[in-house]
Amino acid sequence: MKALAILLCLSAMILSGAAEDVMALTVVGDGRVLVPADVVYVSVSSTSTDENLTRASLYSTEVLNRTIEALIYAGLDKFDFQTGRDRSVSSTQTMSRVCNNSSCVMVAEEAVISVKERVTIRFEAKDEDLINRTLEVAEAEGAEASIIGYALEDRSAAFAEARKMAIQNAKDVAESLASAAGMKLDKRLEIIERSSPVVRQIPLDPYPMRYRMMDFFDLFWDKQYDPFDAAIYPEPGMMEVRSRVFVTYEVTS
Repeated sequence: MKALAILLCLSAMILSGAAEDVMALTVVGDGRVLVPADVVYVSVSSTSTDENLTRASLYSTEVLNRTIEALIYAGLDKFDFQTGRDRSVSSTQTMSRVCNNSSCVMVAEEAVISVKERVTIRFEAKDEDLINRTLEVAEAEGAEASIIGYALEDRSAAFAEARKMAIQNAKDVAESLASAAGMKLDKRLEIIERSSPVVRQIPLDPYPMRYRMMDFFDLFWDKQYDPFDAAIYPEPGMMEVRSRVFVTYEVTS
Protein backbone atom coordinates (compact mmCIF):
# COMPACT_ATOMS: atom_id res chain seq x y z
CA MET A 1 0.00 0.00 0.00
CA LYS A 2 2.83 2.42 0.89
CA ALA A 3 4.81 1.59 -2.26
CA LEU A 4 1.73 2.18 -4.39
CA ALA A 5 1.14 5.53 -2.70
CA ILE A 6 4.73 6.61 -3.46
CA LEU A 7 4.43 5.64 -7.11
CA LEU A 8 1.12 7.47 -7.48
CA CYS A 9 2.47 10.59 -5.83
CA LEU A 10 5.62 10.63 -8.01
CA SER A 11 3.51 10.11 -11.12
CA ALA A 12 1.28 13.02 -10.14
CA MET A 13 4.37 15.15 -9.60
CA ILE A 14 5.77 14.40 -13.07
CA LEU A 15 2.44 14.95 -14.84
CA SER A 16 1.81 18.22 -13.03
CA GLY A 17 5.25 19.49 -13.99
CA ALA A 18 4.71 18.64 -17.65
CA ALA A 19 1.29 20.29 -17.83
CA GLU A 20 1.97 23.56 -16.03
CA ASP A 21 5.76 23.89 -16.07
CA VAL A 22 5.53 23.78 -12.26
CA MET A 23 6.41 20.59 -10.46
CA ALA A 24 3.84 19.77 -7.81
CA LEU A 25 3.42 16.94 -5.36
CA THR A 26 0.04 15.93 -3.88
CA VAL A 27 -0.01 13.78 -0.76
CA VAL A 28 -2.58 12.43 1.67
CA GLY A 29 -2.36 13.35 5.34
CA ASP A 30 -4.18 11.56 8.17
CA GLY A 31 -4.84 12.96 11.63
CA ARG A 32 -6.22 10.93 14.52
CA VAL A 33 -7.10 12.07 18.04
CA LEU A 34 -8.83 10.42 20.98
CA VAL A 35 -11.16 12.56 23.06
CA PRO A 36 -13.59 11.76 25.88
CA ALA A 37 -17.27 11.59 24.96
CA ASP A 38 -19.48 14.37 26.30
CA VAL A 39 -22.73 12.35 26.15
CA VAL A 40 -23.59 8.95 27.65
CA TYR A 41 -26.61 6.82 26.77
CA VAL A 42 -28.07 4.43 29.34
CA SER A 43 -30.63 1.74 28.64
CA VAL A 44 -33.23 0.88 31.30
CA SER A 45 -35.34 -2.18 30.59
CA SER A 46 -37.80 -4.55 32.19
CA THR A 47 -38.30 -8.17 31.14
CA SER A 48 -41.24 -10.36 32.15
CA THR A 49 -41.87 -14.02 31.36
CA ASP A 50 -45.26 -15.70 31.51
CA GLU A 51 -47.38 -18.23 29.67
CA ASN A 52 -49.89 -15.46 29.00
CA LEU A 53 -48.90 -12.54 26.74
CA THR A 54 -51.24 -10.06 28.42
CA ARG A 55 -49.92 -10.79 31.91
CA ALA A 56 -46.31 -10.62 30.72
CA SER A 57 -46.92 -7.27 29.01
CA LEU A 58 -48.71 -5.75 31.98
CA TYR A 59 -46.01 -6.76 34.44
CA SER A 60 -43.18 -5.53 32.20
CA THR A 61 -44.90 -2.17 31.71
CA GLU A 62 -45.63 -1.85 35.42
CA VAL A 63 -42.01 -2.42 36.42
CA LEU A 64 -40.68 0.01 33.82
CA ASN A 65 -43.20 2.73 34.73
CA ARG A 66 -42.37 2.33 38.41
CA THR A 67 -38.65 2.55 37.62
CA ILE A 68 -39.09 5.72 35.56
CA GLU A 69 -41.02 7.36 38.38
CA ALA A 70 -38.30 6.40 40.86
CA LEU A 71 -35.60 7.80 38.55
CA ILE A 72 -37.39 11.13 38.20
CA TYR A 73 -37.79 11.26 41.97
CA ALA A 74 -34.04 10.53 42.27
CA GLY A 75 -33.18 13.60 40.18
CA LEU A 76 -33.59 12.80 36.48
CA ASP A 77 -35.39 15.24 34.23
CA LYS A 78 -38.24 13.73 32.22
CA PHE A 79 -36.77 15.36 29.11
CA ASP A 80 -33.63 13.22 29.50
CA PHE A 81 -35.67 10.20 28.44
CA GLN A 82 -35.55 9.62 24.70
CA THR A 83 -38.87 9.60 22.85
CA GLY A 84 -40.64 6.25 22.61
CA ARG A 85 -40.07 2.80 24.03
CA ASP A 86 -38.58 -0.30 22.49
CA ARG A 87 -40.70 -3.41 22.95
CA SER A 88 -39.85 -6.95 21.94
CA VAL A 89 -41.78 -10.19 22.36
CA SER A 90 -40.35 -13.67 22.07
CA SER A 91 -41.86 -17.09 22.55
CA THR A 92 -40.16 -20.31 23.61
CA GLN A 93 -41.80 -23.69 23.26
CA THR A 94 -40.33 -27.01 24.30
CA MET A 95 -41.15 -30.42 22.93
CA SER A 96 -41.09 -33.72 24.80
CA ARG A 97 -41.10 -37.24 23.45
CA VAL A 98 -43.78 -39.54 24.84
CA CYS A 99 -43.62 -43.25 24.07
CA ASN A 100 -45.91 -46.22 24.71
CA ASN A 101 -45.47 -49.87 23.86
CA SER A 102 -45.96 -49.37 20.13
CA SER A 103 -45.01 -45.80 19.17
CA CYS A 104 -43.58 -42.45 20.20
CA VAL A 105 -45.02 -39.01 19.65
CA MET A 106 -43.72 -35.46 20.18
CA VAL A 107 -45.83 -33.41 22.59
CA ALA A 108 -45.55 -29.63 22.69
CA GLU A 109 -45.36 -27.98 26.08
CA GLU A 110 -47.18 -24.71 26.66
CA ALA A 111 -45.23 -21.79 25.19
CA VAL A 112 -43.44 -19.36 27.50
CA ILE A 113 -43.65 -15.74 26.37
CA SER A 114 -41.05 -13.11 27.21
CA VAL A 115 -41.80 -9.38 26.91
CA LYS A 116 -39.08 -6.74 27.15
CA GLU A 117 -39.63 -2.98 27.25
CA ARG A 118 -36.81 -0.48 27.18
CA VAL A 119 -36.22 3.26 27.38
CA THR A 120 -33.02 5.14 26.65
CA ILE A 121 -31.77 8.03 28.77
CA ARG A 122 -29.32 10.72 27.65
CA PHE A 123 -26.78 12.02 30.18
CA GLU A 124 -24.07 14.62 30.11
CA ALA A 125 -20.85 12.65 30.60
CA LYS A 126 -19.88 14.94 33.48
CA ASP A 127 -22.94 13.76 35.46
CA GLU A 128 -21.18 10.60 36.62
CA ASP A 129 -22.91 10.56 40.01
CA LEU A 130 -26.34 10.75 38.39
CA ILE A 131 -25.47 7.92 36.01
CA ASN A 132 -24.36 5.69 38.88
CA ARG A 133 -27.49 6.59 40.84
CA THR A 134 -29.62 5.61 37.83
CA LEU A 135 -28.01 2.19 37.65
CA GLU A 136 -28.60 1.65 41.37
CA VAL A 137 -32.24 2.83 41.35
CA ALA A 138 -33.11 0.70 38.33
CA GLU A 139 -31.68 -2.40 39.97
CA ALA A 140 -33.57 -1.67 43.18
CA GLU A 141 -36.85 -1.44 41.25
CA GLY A 142 -36.31 -4.78 39.52
CA ALA A 143 -35.22 -3.39 36.15
CA GLU A 144 -31.94 -3.73 34.28
CA ALA A 145 -29.78 -0.74 33.40
CA SER A 146 -26.51 -0.41 31.52
CA ILE A 147 -24.49 2.05 29.46
CA ILE A 148 -25.11 1.32 25.78
CA GLY A 149 -23.20 4.06 24.00
CA TYR A 150 -21.35 7.35 23.91
CA ALA A 151 -21.39 10.41 21.68
CA LEU A 152 -19.40 13.57 21.03
CA GLU A 153 -21.65 16.57 20.41
CA ASP A 154 -19.18 19.42 20.93
CA ARG A 155 -16.74 18.54 18.15
CA SER A 156 -15.08 21.83 17.23
CA ALA A 157 -11.89 21.43 19.29
CA ALA A 158 -11.41 17.78 18.30
CA PHE A 159 -11.96 18.60 14.61
CA ALA A 160 -9.39 21.38 14.76
CA GLU A 161 -6.80 19.13 16.42
CA ALA A 162 -7.38 16.25 13.97
CA ARG A 163 -7.06 18.58 10.98
CA LYS A 164 -3.87 20.09 12.37
CA MET A 165 -2.36 16.63 12.76
CA ALA A 166 -3.48 15.61 9.26
CA ILE A 167 -1.81 18.65 7.67
CA GLN A 168 1.40 18.00 9.62
CA ASN A 169 1.31 14.34 8.56
CA ALA A 170 0.92 15.41 4.93
CA LYS A 171 3.93 17.69 5.22
CA ASP A 172 6.05 14.90 6.73
CA VAL A 173 5.06 12.52 3.92
CA ALA A 174 5.68 15.16 1.24
CA GLU A 175 9.13 15.96 2.57
CA SER A 176 10.03 12.28 2.62
CA LEU A 177 8.82 11.70 -0.96
CA ALA A 178 10.48 14.82 -2.32
CA SER A 179 13.76 13.85 -0.69
CA ALA A 180 13.50 10.32 -2.10
CA ALA A 181 13.08 11.85 -5.58
CA GLY A 182 16.09 14.14 -5.10
CA MET A 183 13.98 17.27 -4.83
CA LYS A 184 13.08 19.88 -2.24
CA LEU A 185 9.67 20.80 -0.85
CA ASP A 186 8.61 24.37 -1.55
CA LYS A 187 5.47 26.34 -0.76
CA ARG A 188 2.10 24.74 -0.08
CA LEU A 189 -0.31 25.29 -2.95
CA GLU A 190 -3.60 23.72 -1.90
CA ILE A 191 -5.40 21.85 0.88
CA ILE A 192 -8.52 19.78 0.14
CA GLU A 193 -10.67 18.01 2.73
CA ARG A 194 -13.24 15.92 0.86
CA SER A 195 -15.41 15.32 3.91
CA SER A 196 -15.65 16.50 7.50
CA PRO A 197 -13.65 14.58 10.08
CA VAL A 198 -15.18 11.25 11.09
CA VAL A 199 -16.23 10.60 14.68
CA ARG A 200 -16.74 7.08 15.95
CA GLN A 201 -16.84 5.15 19.17
CA ILE A 202 -13.87 2.82 19.33
CA PRO A 203 -14.61 -0.85 20.09
CA LEU A 204 -13.49 -1.81 23.57
CA ASP A 205 -12.00 -5.16 22.54
CA PRO A 206 -10.45 -6.72 19.44
CA TYR A 207 -13.59 -8.67 18.52
CA PRO A 208 -13.22 -9.45 14.78
CA MET A 209 -16.87 -8.74 13.88
CA ARG A 210 -17.04 -5.35 15.59
CA TYR A 211 -17.46 -3.40 12.35
CA ARG A 212 -20.79 -2.13 11.09
CA MET A 213 -21.81 -2.42 7.44
CA MET A 214 -21.32 1.34 6.96
CA ASP A 215 -17.69 1.02 8.07
CA PHE A 216 -16.93 -0.52 4.68
CA PHE A 217 -17.79 2.85 3.10
CA ASP A 218 -15.76 4.85 5.61
CA LEU A 219 -13.27 7.34 4.19
CA PHE A 220 -10.60 5.72 6.37
CA TRP A 221 -11.28 2.09 5.44
CA ASP A 222 -7.65 1.41 4.49
CA LYS A 223 -6.54 2.30 8.01
CA GLN A 224 -9.34 0.45 9.79
CA TYR A 225 -8.78 -2.83 7.98
CA ASP A 226 -5.00 -2.78 7.72
CA PRO A 227 -3.97 -6.08 9.40
CA PHE A 228 -0.56 -4.61 10.25
CA ASP A 229 -1.96 -1.52 11.94
CA ALA A 230 -1.55 -1.75 15.71
CA ALA A 231 -5.00 -1.50 17.29
CA ILE A 232 -5.54 0.64 20.36
CA TYR A 233 -8.44 -0.12 22.67
CA PRO A 234 -8.87 2.77 25.10
CA GLU A 235 -10.94 3.14 28.20
CA PRO A 236 -14.75 3.20 27.79
CA GLY A 237 -16.12 6.56 26.76
CA MET A 238 -13.32 7.59 24.42
CA MET A 239 -14.15 8.73 20.89
CA GLU A 240 -11.90 8.65 17.85
CA VAL A 241 -11.82 11.66 15.52
CA ARG A 242 -10.07 11.28 12.17
CA SER A 243 -9.34 13.82 9.49
CA ARG A 244 -7.98 13.17 5.99
CA VAL A 245 -6.63 15.95 3.79
CA PHE A 246 -5.08 16.15 0.33
CA VAL A 247 -2.27 18.69 0.26
CA THR A 248 -0.40 19.89 -2.82
CA TYR A 249 3.11 21.32 -2.58
CA GLU A 250 5.40 22.89 -5.13
CA VAL A 251 8.70 21.07 -5.43
CA THR A 252 12.02 22.20 -6.85
CA SER A 253 14.98 20.26 -8.16
